[in-house]
Amino acid sequence: VDFFNRINLIYGTISEYCDSASCPTMSGGARFEYLWADGEKYKKPTALPAPQYVSLLMDWIETQINNESVFPVSTDVPFPKTFPGLCKKILTRLFRVFVHVYIHHFDRIVAIGA
Repeated sequence: VDFFNRINLIYGTISEYCDSASCPTMSGGARFEYLWADGEKYKKPTALPAPQYVSLLMDWIETQINNESVFPVSTDVPFPKTFPGLCKKILTRLFRVFVHVYIHHFDRIVAIGA
């Protein structure tokens, strides 16, 4: 949850510079394009502009975190068997946001002194 909050904060510092025109694809450099799939609306991996990808990701993660059957709040409720895989997916996707910000917006991070 802390990593989610930190990545959200980092992205928030440059979000006004990350738009569909400047970032028409969610990528981490020329060799890595990140596709969105959530198993619901986006069943197949889909290319999206970076801001749309990040918005969908943050909403999706928040839904997962707030789902008590996935992230139990009570110590007497066990974590589901799918918990490690879900956490891996969440962390992988958050790392993609970090990579995108670092590769495509590092100059803005430096300019604002973040």
